[in-house]
Amino acid sequence: MTTLEESKELWDIAAQTYEKAFVETLTGRLWRSAVWSELDRVFRPGSRVLEMNCGTGVDAIHLAKRGVAVCACDISSAMIERARANASAAGLERLLHFRVLATEDLDRIPVDERFAGAFSNFSGLNCVRDLSSVSQTLAARLSPGSVVLLCMLGPSMKWERFWRIVQHRVGNVDERRPESRSFQVTRYSCREVEAAFQPWFDLRSRKGIGIFVPPSLLDKTAARFPKVISMLGAMDRIVAKRPFFRDHGGCVLLEFERTARA
Repeated sequence: MTTLEESKELWDIAAQTYEKAFVETLTGRLWRSAVWSELDRVFRPGSRVLEMNCGTGVDAIHLAKRGVAVCACDISSAMIERARANASAAGLERLLHFRVLATEDLDRIPVDERFAGAFSNFSGLNCVRDLSSVSQTLAARLSPGSVVLLCMLGPSMKWERFWRIVQHRVGNVDERRPESRSFQVTRYSCREVEAAFQPWFDLRSRKGIGIFVPPSLLDKTAARFPKVISMLGAMDRIVAKRPFFRDHGGCVLLEFERTARA
């Protein structure tokens, strides 16, 4: 089981290549734009929101450009260092506050520090073992009606299965690679996430991310066919919230609303 300290070390290493692998790729941009459309719809200019596992600040900077203030947290000091540099380069330091803080330690944020909403993008919460604790911590800092957007690994594993098949066929699998240095990831079902966030939050909707558009790990191949990938992106936008399709993306974006019941 990976400890928080081990996770921090792994994410510090990942910070060196994070943007090249997940931000600057064609497929990565399409996945992220699908999430941004929901962030833009929910979080209004002038509001202040909390971001968990912010990485290098890409999503926080996007919101700040629209006038949304963000308190952005990440377990990795290397990620936060890059995020601050990116915010400074964009001239958005006034709206962005970055903290080296694991999602498991969000209770260190004072209860009287209130937010208009919260979000987590691209599977950060899949590295957290106690979602109920996160839910309760968020509930104490959000008012009824506030929205929480969580982008989690999708229930379907089609892209992972496809990639394993490709790796084996081209002989690109190192069976000797030690697994002790890998991230501890839990693939939660939508029902499990919903149960963990009750009774403080109600699930309002969910949206599939990367239903037809492949993940960044296939970007070298995808980049050879930009028109095809663009077409797949358009197909994603059409079916992303429809039953069946919304559960067959690489990720699923869950929209919760803070209740008045608890």
